[in-house]
Amino acid sequence: MGSEHSVEIRSLTKRFGNMLAVDAVSLDIRRGEFFSLLGPSGCGKTTLLRMIGGFELPTEGTIRINGADMTFTPPYQRPVNMVFQSYALFPHLSVGENIGFGLRYKDLERAEQRRRVAEALALVQLSGFENRQPHQLSGGQRQRVALARALALKPEVLLLDEPASALDPISTGRIEELMDELKTDYTIVIVTHNMQQAARVSDYTAYMYLGEMVEFGVTDEVFIKPKNEDLTPRSSRACRAAACGAAARYWRGHSGRWSAPDSCCRPDPGPRPGRRSRPVDG
Repeated sequence: MGSEHSVEIRSLTKRFGNMLAVDAVSLDIRRGEFFSLLGPSGCGKTTLLRMIGGFELPTEGTIRINGADMTFTPPYQRPVNMVFQSYALFPHLSVGENIGFGLRYKDLERAEQRRRVAEALALVQLSGFENRQPHQLSGGQRQRVALARALALKPEVLLLDEPASALDPISTGRIEELMDELKTDYTIVIVTHNMQQAARVSDYTAYMYLGEMVEFGVTDEVFIKPKNEDLTPRSSRACRAAACGAAARYWRGHSGRWSAPDSCCRPDPGPRPGRRSRPVDG
């Protein structure tokens, strides 16, 4: 392995005509990290994820994966796999056939393909579901099948686009527990607009706004003590709830208590006079 980082991004920029979707983003993601790209809809986080996966080509900048330049390498030649927000399951194929679809194009014996499908099903706790059809599954089960299909190919980096956006709270919790188990073996990059979810599962978080990465760091610190004082969502209820979750996780690890500090949950005093609504480079 040529680098301690699974993913290295330098000055990555993407334009769609006159629209700047991603603006000169640079970041490193270490091996075995659970990394969240967080931000509101339209901020560029999914475009950035698709560029890492090779589904979009950058206008400028570079992407290195495991130390190798893969800026313009096609998706099937990258050691990554992506789980799409829509699941993208083939409705005419069984669960087992969906999971094994990508294995057909690998130089693998049939027995090895079957073994990998069974292993992936076990990982997502769906053993025995291989002969079912996608329409016979719940939303959470379909999401786990999409995840199993990615895992069957044994990628170095797992990319997840809003993996729980359409799921109920119980199914979301199961997906998060599964992701937490997987991060011991994979580098995981997740796109989400859910701050509470990022606080619960991520080691590191980058916050994007209008195509720029305006905040980056250890997840707990991003929510509890953000470096960017002008970050708009900092005063929102959602961000305060995420900060409480991050603080609870921090205090649990350091003092054995689940409760967050009172200062984290105080009512929002409202915007300060003269406060700008848009983040600035810091």
